[in-house]
Amino acid sequence: MGEMGEIPVDLGKSHDATNGSGYEAYSTGPDSPPAAHPAYVSPPHDYQPDGGVLMYPTKMPAGVRAAQILCWLFGGLGVALMVLAGVTDNWELFGLLIVGFFPAFFLAIFACGFTVNGNGVRVAAITFASFGILVGLSGMSGDLPPGPFGFGASLAIVILLSQSSAGAWFKRPH
Repeated sequence: MGEMGEIPVDLGKSHDATNGSGYEAYSTGPDSPPAAHPAYVSPPHDYQPDGGVLMYPTKMPAGVRAAQILCWLFGGLGVALMVLAGVTDNWELFGLLIVGFFPAFFLAIFACGFTVNGNGVRVAAITFASFGILVGLSGMSGDLPPGPFGFGASLAIVILLSQSSAGAWFKRPH
């Protein structure tokens, strides 16, 4: 410590109260703030048991799974409402439901391919969900189906499928 510019380093050794091991969990001195620990950020690839690294995901990201479930719910609601309108012989409502939930039917079909198909199904789903946003907006202005639910579901699907983790999932080798 005789040279200038040398900074003394305390490696956690405590001279005050310790737990018997001679080390403190965090520095608690009056001049030193607690050590900041950076948040864990998962790597963009998966580690293999043999130490190798895959440069593509092997597990469906949560955003893609959420978009898949939204697609199924949106399409399923459209089918259920159409069946209900058909059973009650309300053919005018039946026709409005076909037009209003048209993007949702295709989204439900595309969602079945989220696990096995490539980036084309992602682009098609984003395209049909964008069309669903327009149909939902027009439905909200005229109190027609699917209205705010269709707008919200379609917007969420576009956002979820536009994330970089979704792009990595759909661009992986099959």
